[in-house]
Amino acid sequence: LVVETGCNYFAELAFPQAVDAGLRVARIGRSSVRYEIGLFAAGAQQASAQGHFIHVYVDRAGRRPVALPQSLRAALERIAT
Repeated sequence: LVVETGCNYFAELAFPQAVDAGLRVARIGRSSVRYEIGLFAAGAQQASAQGHFIHVYVDRAGRRPVALPQSLRAALERIAT
């Protein structure tokens, strides 16, 4: 489940403009991951927008948080900042 999102806008981006996107793993919890995103006009050094979302892993039937699978945790830890 995505339990939190947010975004700050600094400069306009418009279709069909090319956009570069960056994604990082900012925090790994027991059952959640915080991802942070930056959107840039192609080739720009400053972000036009930056945001985040928190994804909580839950049991499908009970909808209660569950620990991240170890294989996922290991993959996320390799790219976390």
